[in-house]
Amino acid sequence: MPPIDWISSQAPEFITFDAQKRLCVSSGATAILNVPKTGDFTLHVGYDSVNQRLVLAKPDVVKLPNVIPFKFDKRRYCHVRELVRKINVPEEELPVRFEYVGKDYADSPQGSHVFQLADYSAPDDAGRADK
Repeated sequence: MPPIDWISSQAPEFITFDAQKRLCVSSGATAILNVPKTGDFTLHVGYDSVNQRLVLAKPDVVKLPNVIPFKFDKRRYCHVRELVRKINVPEEELPVRFEYVGKDYADSPQGSHVFQLADYSAPDDAGRADK
């Protein structure tokens, strides 16, 4: 009999662009972002094209004048068709996952959380001991 590979129920921290061009925040990510798991919330969303990272921040933590935050519904979805187009994610590659890499990471503003494209080796990861 083969050994059993037990799986933890802990929710990983990630965000996803799905096939309907929505941004979805996992329940694990809601915990680190400190946003409601079942209610509406807003987030600022930034993109680092060189390192393939999305930077998320609560508007009450990171103040960005003249930047309108994205509104997420109670299911943790937000329509981001223009964002998907702007960062040039080909429709045939959807869905894509971004995994949590840290808070206040690299050049991100203090209080923000950074998610990097899954299985991507960013140029600034080369010297990091934890990669």
